[in-house]
Amino acid sequence: MTEKQENLFQSLSRMIDGGTDPAEHQSEIWKRFGETVAVLVMDSSGFSRTSQSNGIVHFLTRLMQLRRLCAPLFEVRNCHRLRFEADNAYATFRSVDDAVRAAEDVHHALQQSGLMLTPGEAMTVSIGIGYGELLYSETLEGYFGNEMNFASKLGEDLGNGRETRLTESAYKHASIALRAGFHAETVEMSGVSIPHYTQCLTSK
Repeated sequence: MTEKQENLFQSLSRMIDGGTDPAEHQSEIWKRFGETVAVLVMDSSGFSRTSQSNGIVHFLTRLMQLRRLCAPLFEVRNCHRLRFEADNAYATFRSVDDAVRAAEDVHHALQQSGLMLTPGEAMTVSIGIGYGELLYSETLEGYFGNEMNFASKLGEDLGNGRETRLTESAYKHASIALRAGFHAETVEMSGVSIPHYTQCLTSK
């Protein structure tokens, strides 16, 4: 394998094995593996609760239905890369507007689909969106960087069903028309203050 064929972690490993600190070559690493993208992190509701009450097969069946619903919606909005992991989805787009519209499409499609998590509870998702330069590795790990971390916290740790949350950077890079439905919030998580903007889908 040549140096140009390496993925991010192979490159870091080669530097470490050669006695070089990769942190001393940050500009080279960012030049080779950096991408400026909008990253969307989606988390489904009720994984642990529903798996315990209805069984894992029941939940996985709903999860596959969710994936089948989401994938074409992301594709229509010019999704650059898409990866599913457990009950999460990680998608990147060239613009924040595409990511926000994809999020809106998913929320509305779920609402209209009638997909139920349990007989008394509709399936919903929470979504976090960030925007900025991220490091990409062609491995299962995917993207790395502050905006990836923030989008994950907003979508997985903080978000409730039918919510989309934008990082401050994503909000600034969204069109004025799309910003209108979001309101500002700030949350403290893991010792870090995260200002962000939230939109909640209202039932129709």
